Amino acid sequence: MKKFDVIFLFTKDYKKVLMVKRNKPPYKNCWNGIGGKIEENETEIQATIRECYEETEIKLDNPKLFITYIYPETNQMNKGTNLSVLYNFIDEVQVKSNYEGIYEWKDINFALDFNNKELAGLANISQFIKEIFDIEGIKKFYE
Repeated sequence: MKKFDVIFLFTKDYKKVLMVKRNKPPYKNCWNGIGGKIEENETEIQATIRECYEETEIKLDNPKLFITYIYPETNQMNKGTNLSVLYNFIDEVQVKSNYEGIYEWKDINFALDFNNKELAGLANISQFIKEIFDIEGIKKFYE
């Protein structure tokens, strides 16, 4: 089984999310959260802290685990994959582009747009963010 993590870093005022325009597959040239492979000896939290620092030089203290999504066997692209989705609220800092891609603080509405074809995945980013904002009491999307 393959295990990956993705973290969404939001500004403390909830107006922006740090995203990377990927340089490589999957989802090359699409905007995504930060993340990577969870090593065999790591928890989701440990992997997220490591990946975030390796990619952005941002040191996280306490990222929150939102969900671990297990892709169904019928999903040919991601069969046998677990994706842990984490999040945190931080001060907006400059992040240099690197081998992973171009980093930008995107307006939250960019990421919340369910029909945004520039986002990686099949609209799951906007869904994850809406649910995170809902459970954190930031904005109600669901009643």
